[in-house]
Amino acid sequence: MNESSLSFRSNRIAVSLMAAGLALAGMAFVLPVHAADDPCVSLNKVVMERVQVIQRIQAFKDKKPTAEEACGAFTQLAKVNSTSIKSLERDGAWCRAPDGLADNFKAQQVQIETGKTNACKAAAEQKKAAANGGAAQRAPLGGTGDILGGPMKLPQGAL
Repeated sequence: MNESSLSFRSNRIAVSLMAAGLALAGMAFVLPVHAADDPCVSLNKVVMERVQVIQRIQAFKDKKPTAEEACGAFTQLAKVNSTSIKSLERDGAWCRAPDGLADNFKAQQVQIETGKTNACKAAAEQKKAAANGGAAQRAPLGGTGDILGGPMKLPQGAL
């Protein structure tokens, strides 16, 4: 082995070590980017967001929401459930999601859409009633209206 080939090898080794050192030093910056691109991380994030929205809706049992709040929650759940289904179909096998999870989410989508439709319909009706000034509440024959400045009283007792 002559001196020039030895020098060439040592330069190659030095360059390789320097490249490896730079690669290791740069891994702190590269790893978070790769973690963000990991389909399992994003699948988990979407499923956890779905769980949080469901928990918020389940809390409606204790604290009754307005129709507008319920509409917003069911709209958000419908969107995140649909995203979860797509993510599970795309990455579920790779991320070792339980078999049938996407099918369960699809079956629940029908119920979610029904809840969304009902809540948003009620919210629209409340908004419409508020825009009309609550005219339905002031109907004289309804028993809650005003006649000559006072509330109408229904007769009591036997008629």
